[in-house]
Order: sequence, then structure tokens, then C-alpha cells
Amino acid sequence: MNEEDRKEDHKVEEDAAANLPAVRQTQELIPVVLPEKHQRFYDKLREKIEGFIKDKGVNETVASYILLAPDLFVLMARLMLDKRVSVQSKAIAGVAVAYFITPIDFIPEVLVGGFGLLDDVILAVYALRKILVDVDEVVVREHWNGQEDVLSVITKVVKSADDLVGKKIVKKLEETLFRKK
Repeated sequence: MNEEDRKEDHKVEEDAAANLPAVRQTQELIPVVLPEKHQRFYDKLREKIEGFIKDKGVNETVASYILLAPDLFVLMARLMLDKRVSVQSKAIAGVAVAYFITPIDFIPEVLVGGFGLLDDVILAVYALRKILVDVDEVVVREHWNGQEDVLSVITKVVKSADDLVGKKIVKKLEETLFRKK
């Protein structure tokens, strides 16, 4: 085989390789340690929610949604710190974390206690849906501490959102997150 034939064969091989799907390199799992400040917030929030549920006799269904708040908060905080998460997805997670922390939201905890976390949970789940468009589900699952499967949680919350807080608030939450006017 002469030099010209070898070059042509090499070109054919390169063209064939260009049409093959890209194979993603295996990524090393990066352990993310939650900063102490976030961990303290998680522990305080969980304790406060459990106390509220016990004191107010909140029905089990609503309690299960309210108890998602600490797990969703930690998930969003961890996603913000993960180097594998894009800047855009980190910004979305940041909006959810800020919404948890700020006392000003659509259902203020100051006025209605633990029930005020329902809008935080819904906003976090809508944010998570948007993040999952860009971030590998494996990364999200890696950071999830909840007892239920994270994708099942998303489905359950989205299906129940209108019943939990009303259509008007769900619409406002979507507008807040997705910048709809």
C-alpha cells in the first residue's frame, strides 16, 4: 500500500469515527461536604418542622410534603457547590436556596408556621425539574438525602402543587422561577 492509499484509508477511518456517538469519559464522583452553616440550617429546620407537625397535629399527607423542605434545601445547596453543575443550574439552585432562607415569600412561615414551607418545597421542585434538563440525574441522586426517590418526589409534588397551595400561588412560583410575565 502506497502513501496515498494510507492517507485515504486514514481519512475514511476519521470520517467514520466522526459519525459515531461521543463516549463520555467516566467522571470521578466528587464528595460534597455540606458547609456547617447549611447543616445547622438543615438540622434546625427539620427540628422546627417536626415540632410544628407534632404541636399542630398536621395530617400525615401534608406533613410528608413539609418534611421534604430540609432535604430539598440541602440538595440545592450541594448542587450549588458541585463543579459538575453548570453556572446556569447553580443560579437556579441559588434562587431556591434564597427562597428557603428569605422571610419574604408567598406563604410566609412567620404567619402560618410550617405550612409556609409548602411554597418553598414547590419552588424547589420546579427548580429541580429545570436543573435536571442540564445536569445528569446521577449527580442529583448523589446529593439527595431524602428517603423517597428524588424523581418520585418531583412527580408527587408537581401533581399535588395546586391542591397544596392553590393555582394562583403555583403560577406565581413558576413566574418567579421561570421569569414569566
